[in-house]
Amino acid sequence: MNPYTKQIHISLFSTKDAGIRYGGGVKKFLLLILSLYILALVQTSFLVHFTIEGLVLNLILIAVIIINFFKSPNFYTKIGMGAAFFGGFFLDIFSESFIGFHILILLGLVIFIKFILRRYVRIPTIKRI
Repeated sequence: MNPYTKQIHISLFSTKDAGIRYGGGVKKFLLLILSLYILALVQTSFLVHFTIEGLVLNLILIAVIIINFFKSPNFYTKIGMGAAFFGGFFLDIFSESFIGFHILILLGLVIFIKFILRRYVRIPTIKRI
């Protein structure tokens, strides 16, 4: 048996590497998708009955804004774009508009938030002496 195949086999199927490599990101992303689905259900089925002058509270929009404000202002963060995509997808599924309308609006909002945070907001850091 070739010693290189044994090393590759161990590194591909080792449980120690899986925690380091993925870091629980898949679990967080699935939890995010589930919570956005529940928020979309609550928004479209329950909050429709509680309007203020005909306006309904948009829980998905609030969740996407909060997620993107508290995550890194890097343009390539997957969690903010994923939240916008799946939140918009669930809103499109439960609404009367065509598929992609809310997705485009939320993705545009995420790009705008990331641009503003990256360009104009500086987070102070503590320097060691």
